[in-house]
Amino acid sequence: MKQYALLLAVMTLSAGGCMGQKPVDQQELRRQIGQKLMIDLRHFCAQGSSAECKTDLTVLPKEFADAITGLHLGGVILFANNLKDQQQIRRLTADLQQASSDGLPLLIGIDQEGGRVARLPTQEFPAFAGNMAIGATLASSGTRYATEVGTAIAQQLNSLGINLNFAPSLDVNNNPANPVINARSFGDNAAAVAVAGGAMLSAMQKAGILGTIKHFPGHGDTHVDSHTGLPLVEHDKATVEAVDLYPFRQLIRQHQPAMVMTAHIQYPALDNSSLMTKSGEAVIKPATLSRTILTDLLREEMGFDGLIITDALNMAGISQFFDPAQAVIETFAAGADIALMPYEMKTPADIKALTGLIDQVVAAVQQGKLSATEVAESAQRVVRVRQQLSAKGQQAVVPDSTRLARDLRLEQQLAEASLTLVGQNKLQLPLNLAALKLHLIAPDQTKCQSWLQALTLWGVKPLSVTCSDLTSSEQNLALQQIRQADLVLGSLISPAQSAAELGVLADLQALPAMKLTVTEQKQLLQQLLQQAKVQGKQTVMVSLRTPYELTDFADSADLRLATYSYNQKPQTAVRPFSGPAYDAVIGFLLGKVQAQGQLPVSLLTKDNQVERR
Repeated sequence: MKQYALLLAVMTLSAGGCMGQKPVDQQELRRQIGQKLMIDLRHFCAQGSSAECKTDLTVLPKEFADAITGLHLGGVILFANNLKDQQQIRRLTADLQQASSDGLPLLIGIDQEGGRVARLPTQEFPAFAGNMAIGATLASSGTRYATEVGTAIAQQLNSLGINLNFAPSLDVNNNPANPVINARSFGDNAAAVAVAGGAMLSAMQKAGILGTIKHFPGHGDTHVDSHTGLPLVEHDKATVEAVDLYPFRQLIRQHQPAMVMTAHIQYPALDNSSLMTKSGEAVIKPATLSRTILTDLLREEMGFDGLIITDALNMAGISQFFDPAQAVIETFAAGADIALMPYEMKTPADIKALTGLIDQVVAAVQQGKLSATEVAESAQRVVRVRQQLSAKGQQAVVPDSTRLARDLRLEQQLAEASLTLVGQNKLQLPLNLAALKLHLIAPDQTKCQSWLQALTLWGVKPLSVTCSDLTSSEQNLALQQIRQADLVLGSLISPAQSAAELGVLADLQALPAMKLTVTEQKQLLQQLLQQAKVQGKQTVMVSLRTPYELTDFADSADLRLATYSYNQKPQTAVRPFSGPAYDAVIGFLLGKVQAQGQLPVSLLTKDNQVERR
């Protein structure tokens, strides 16, 4: 271990290009490059093509173990496909560590942000309501929930042998149309994002997990998902400084994050230089490939001395413009320490291709396209972090049953504390739901079940209950059921799911087509609630994700609530789908739960007035 670190240091000195010194040893150079690569292991098929392989990898195959060892890889990232239950996950992470080529802990990373981006199986590891829900609690609870959720997530990961979390997100969500960040952000106020993000990061790192602030220099004002395209942020320099960069500057100064993750986003106010794509087109450099942004700004001007890791390089924001080797070489030249997922690894042929990619990076160093000194220094940064993990030793692990019970309480407490009443309440609360006929309008059948289960939880049996499913709603039947109801409760999940929630773009493409798009669901819900109002019914509208659409229901809903989350506990033999947000809403209508949350984002009404509460 010490010998390897010393050898890297020696190679760092010898790589400086002094007259008469030998060039860097190729085997050592390959070892350094391997340290700087992090691959995914979502699927594995010993035979067949990568495109056809859909078999989840839950046990480490010899082919991948040998590749980790032989290519001296520094780390891996795990997805939900890899993670089925506690014992299986522990076996997998232990086997991964056994494959380490140098005796140091591998970096085993995961996207466990909380809320909709959570990879651990939710029946054993509650995901909580997510960052925007935490942002809604800042006014009433300070940083309590940011700290407690950060600690809980870290303890979950510690119990499984995972040492690196790609969280928290510091993106300031000041674009209501943002398709990929939205509820993953703490809000649209840069200072509040910094406070909540700092508390969460500090809690995770104190509990022994490496934290990552992302997506630098900010993904909050985009209307394009970098999984599917290349976003452009047209903020001027002053706005970039005051909004996008502010949380990153604060956390780098105050909390020493282990990593910063880059964004595949063009920021011409920071770097308007161009790069030739694989098709011969010149494009403004995305931040991931910009030396001006990663080295001059982040490393030197902002003083960040941790690891710079790219967002996944197989995302369309990079892969549709650059081939894997070009992307890796360009991001290393820009100053990134770790290239994440140059392409998906599924078959022995993919392992062979990764070997070829390393050959191309070696050639780039030998040809002077990459600095041998910088490659060696970067590899040493990775080794240093892995050494620190080794020195920390094993973290104290909370017993599974104790941890699960505590996390379930925290999940429900956050759902209740973040529940936000938007605008004026025109209903007389509490409601005597047992004396009413209810009609529920839900995004799908599982959400209908969660609403019904919430009524059961609170011991309420209305005179009658019916539920319309927006994904396959028959409007005439819904209108008939509304006519027979006293109260109509509508709920919506907007915007649609993004690839970040599911894992990668391929998962999004594999989703079954819905009868109605999210936009069409919203239009139908507006029509149904408006009809209910015309008929004199009491109406409630619940936003189960970002609250922006609530302004469009100001005239048709007597009461509007934001939950920021639609997380559900999986169906079991004794219990249908259920979830803390649904329980909190029904509790509020019954007068058992207070809506203490305050909107962490501004809502604009039809006449451009700001709506807050």
